[in-house]
Amino acid sequence: MSARQIAARIGVVACVAAACLVAAGSLDSAVAVFDFRADANVAATYSERTYPDVEWLVGGAKVMEDARLWMPADGTYRVVRGSGAVPQPRLESLRFFLRVLLMPREQTELASAPWVFCFGCTRTSLGPGYVVLSDSGHGFLFVRRRQ
Repeated sequence: MSARQIAARIGVVACVAAACLVAAGSLDSAVAVFDFRADANVAATYSERTYPDVEWLVGGAKVMEDARLWMPADGTYRVVRGSGAVPQPRLESLRFFLRVLLMPREQTELASAPWVFCFGCTRTSLGPGYVVLSDSGHGFLFVRRRQ
């Protein structure tokens, strides 16, 4: 083996060793990104992890948790828009999120559904045919139809 080949091999080993040292030194910074998220999850309660903060659904976590606890697993519910100004994309996002969150309960469009989520509603706008079970205080209600 020539001196040139030996020098090349030593150079490769030196470069690999330098790269390993730099990577090991940067590993703490790379892992810190994931560690921050893990720390945030550990500090959060079950409800905070289950029900994300949605800026346009203030108090919604409480209403969704109450609904999950009140409504039986074989329950059927619908999501309606009240008289408040609620953009259709937000209502559709809420419908999709509730469909996933409340499985195996069934979402329907039938007016006869015994359980109702009303977005953009007030207690008085629902009328006497409903019992309010949970109210976000910001127009998001979970109600049950009177029998």
